[in-house]
Amino acid sequence: MQQMVKCPSCGKESTGPQFCTTCGGRLPVASQQEVWEPQPVPVAKPTPRETAPTTKYGALRAVATVYRIIGWVLMVGGTIFSIALAVIAAQGTGAFSEFIPWSTGPGMVGIAVVGVVVSILIGLFLLAFSDLCYVLIDIETNTRSEG
Repeated sequence: MQQMVKCPSCGKESTGPQFCTTCGGRLPVASQQEVWEPQPVPVAKPTPRETAPTTKYGALRAVATVYRIIGWVLMVGGTIFSIALAVIAAQGTGAFSEFIPWSTGPGMVGIAVVGVVVSILIGLFLLAFSDLCYVLIDIETNTRSEG
């Protein structure tokens, strides 16, 4: 806010900061110093955001949990079963020769290795699908809380 100052040259009131707005004469030095007081910055109050309830997408959470359980059971169980099958065949009882033509010697070791690898790969696929379901739920939750 500028103060009205009387010009010493023409005697009229002037609002100019340094010079008279009527005659252009220099105004007294006291009027040149304006005091600016810093204004407090208004602080915005945070608005509470709605978060997605944890019960949302319950079926997707259940499917993800089931896939996670099946994935671990398949990885651990399939690996143990394949190793046990190789141990039984290595004992040479010949009990599997009726069902599996290469059940003796190196053929059974190959079948066991393939069984372990396939069990682990399928189990990892199921675990990855389960985690993908949880990632999709988290993306939806984060998108809802940001908007």
